Formats: sequence, C-alpha cells, structure tokens
Amino acid sequence: MRAHPKKIENIYRLDSQERCDYFIRKITDFEIVWGLFNEGWATTISDQKMAIPFWPEESFATLCANDEWAGFTAKAIELNEFLSHWLPGMQSDSRICQIFPTPSEHGFFIPPTALLHAIKEEREQYE
Repeated sequence: MRAHPKKIENIYRLDSQERCDYFIRKITDFEIVWGLFNEGWATTISDQKMAIPFWPEESFATLCANDEWAGFTAKAIELNEFLSHWLPGMQSDSRICQIFPTPSEHGFFIPPTALLHAIKEEREQYE
C-alpha cells in the first residue's frame, strides 16, 4: 500500500533521530520491518562497517529503490524474526543498522544491540 504524499512529505521533514523513533514505534505496532532485496539484501558502508537499511513501511523502502539500490524491491521481515535472528546475527557479523534512510539522507546508524534494546523498551509499553 502506498503512503499518502503528504504523509511522506511530513515524515521526510523529520531528522534522522526522529525518523528512527518513528521507525521503532511503527514496527512495534505493526510487527513488520521492511528491507530492500534483490538476490540479497541491500547494504551500504558507514565508518568501514557494513550497514543494512531498514524502513517502517513498504512505501518508504520502495522510494529508496534507486541509484545504488535500483532493481531492489521492498521485502517484509516479521518483527519476531528480526529480533531473534536478524539483530543478533548482525551483531555477531559486526554489521550495523541503517534506520529509515530517505532518497536524500543516510538515515540513523545504530548498533544492532542498541536497536534491540530500544524495540524491547517500546514493546513493554504495549504489554
């Protein structure tokens, strides 16, 4: 489902930390994380570490499927799988998370353990 253009515009006005906070709230609520996939997951480099970008909604991921990620498509990851497999695996592989990049901004870079902690804190508010 495509996000309304006004919603996209408003969220893109947020700075990277605010978009990260939005990401955490949204994925906790809907229990889905979005990445870009094309014979493998989209990646980038930050401070000599491999980073994997993630988005809170399909439409935001799709908007970034250009330039270096041209040909990639948005793919859903269930939140429980993200928490139990993805983040621990990324930590053991010394990778970092790139949260909610936009076509014009890099997004918020965060270690997997810090993201896991933030998501767990948010989930506690739902219990």
